[in-house]
Amino acid sequence: MFTLARNLWIAAASASLFLLFATVSIADEERRLQAVNPPGADIPGISQAMIVRSGKLMYLSGHVPFGGDGKLAVADFEAQLDQVFANMGRTLEAAGTDFSALARVTFFVRDYDISKLEALRMVRDRWIDTENPPASALVGVAALFHPDVLVEVDAIAVLPD
Repeated sequence: MFTLARNLWIAAASASLFLLFATVSIADEERRLQAVNPPGADIPGISQAMIVRSGKLMYLSGHVPFGGDGKLAVADFEAQLDQVFANMGRTLEAAGTDFSALARVTFFVRDYDISKLEALRMVRDRWIDTENPPASALVGVAALFHPDVLVEVDAIAVLPD
């Protein structure tokens, strides 16, 4: 009787450990990207670096604030950035993924000044995975390809194998 109870306990404990490790492995495998943020490098909404643990890379061209009708979004920075992210969302969806796949994002902002940073972060955070944000860069430029375009964004995404 004692041996049977002990064997059942060992079997149950072994099964629990197997399920625990299987769950951790599955969770690790599902996360294709791993954020790297060293101590003291705390910038809101970005990761200092991203490790690509698995998957295929997809390079997104510079996305601009033109709607599906070919017309430019209104001349407001936030509205243009929101249109850019909507366009990126359609590209990601066409590839079978979403914003959680972004490993890196680069913002090109015409006539950048610090007052645009808060608006950029607010719009960006509505679209990206804020729990595991992509690495990013912000580049102020004098002009973009069209005189009324205020922002362009390119990115690198990681798709499942």
